[in-house]
Amino acid sequence: MKPSIAKKYDFDITVGANTYAGELALPYVTAAILGAETINNDRCRLIEGVVGKAVISGLGFTDVIQASACAGAGGENLTLTEQVLEVNSLMVKEVICRGTMFPTWVAAQGRMQRNGDLPVTWTDFLLGATAAQAGNSLESLLWVGATTTFPLGFLSNDGVVDEAGIDASACANFVEATTTAGAWTATNILANLSTIFDTAQGVPGILQKPGCGFYVSYEAYAFYLQAMATQNTGPGYNQSLEGATYLGYPVYPTPGIPNTVDVAVFTYPDNLVVGTNAYSGEEQAALIPVYMYDGSDNVKVSMDCAVGVQTAVAGDGVVGFLFT
Repeated sequence: MKPSIAKKYDFDITVGANTYAGELALPYVTAAILGAETINNDRCRLIEGVVGKAVISGLGFTDVIQASACAGAGGENLTLTEQVLEVNSLMVKEVICRGTMFPTWVAAQGRMQRNGDLPVTWTDFLLGATAAQAGNSLESLLWVGATTTFPLGFLSNDGVVDEAGIDASACANFVEATTTAGAWTATNILANLSTIFDTAQGVPGILQKPGCGFYVSYEAYAFYLQAMATQNTGPGYNQSLEGATYLGYPVYPTPGIPNTVDVAVFTYPDNLVVGTNAYSGEEQAALIPVYMYDGSDNVKVSMDCAVGVQTAVAGDGVVGFLFT
């Protein structure tokens, strides 16, 4: 007789009321944060342990060397810059049916065992799956923001990337480069990147910054690969999904930049700062067995963290867009 799936199900995946706070919550909360591709691929600077606000300080120097003299006068060639990064309290509250997720968990166990990996617990599986989806949502917030949830993204403050949104974003003080009218295509993408790069040459010192490059949507990135392929050159055909460059400067495909908007940012990873409250002791993750109390078959997953963005040097970048 075939064993009862219901009996196995009831026995194997009973969930206790687990609440993880501070250090214990880190594996789950960190997984959600690192699920954002911009963070996970080191295309920004991540500051952890932020509670409320953090001041990002920078020093700039110009012409500090003088001719030797007996009474050398002190120069005023040091510039201190400060940017304030404020984190936003975020939460995940998801209700998951045990019966729906159980087959997926069983399949994952089999794959891991075949690959020689240790199976994950039911608790880790639920929290991990939720964290992965939270990371995808966070990636979007980092770039386009949301009016109440995340009122400052790199390219907007309200979820809409337009001229008003850019002017209220973390990159509001970047130099503007007006790109061509009409939708970006494989035919005009090189001209648009050239316009942005020409503008960047007027930003002092930016071209020498490590990792400086173009942040574009995946659609714009695909247009660039198509355009390069038509150049009939080895470098044109040999671009990869993660390694394309323009005049030696990386072109970063960025899922947080919507495909529906023709926009690009030229800056360096250290200038795009993401702050989180990870390691502050205030992060939390919880798995609540609501089925034990309401007769359902549901489990509630809850996560709490805080995240915010800011630029380190307000004017160290270019935004390419059809500005009017």
